Amino acid sequence: MSPLSVVGIFQRSWLGLLNKGEWKDEAACLGYETNFFFDRYEDNESFRPAIDKMCASCPVARQCFAVGISQKEWGVWGGIYLENGKISREFNRHRSKADWAETWQYLTMDKKE
Repeated sequence: MSPLSVVGIFQRSWLGLLNKGEWKDEAACLGYETNFFFDRYEDNESFRPAIDKMCASCPVARQCFAVGISQKEWGVWGGIYLENGKISREFNRHRSKADWAETWQYLTMDKKE
């Protein structure tokens, strides 16, 4: 089996686990009103930092963001507002460069133990 075949099998099995939604049981937002991550986030700019902070502390933010991107979702996924799986400039413009750097770090880099 070629290395590319192995990578493909891994990606399919990993995405399969994400699609089952098991990761959601560990989400910081579990039990919160879903509208917080859609309409309310869109309508109330002063509300956005609270949601951003919750997502930044979430143990499954990476998985959440990956699902949002891969499934072409809308709303807040992993602490970033997406529109059809793409980062929304409009609903993320409240972030400073430092906020973006921190967000991108927790979504893409391994945590040091």
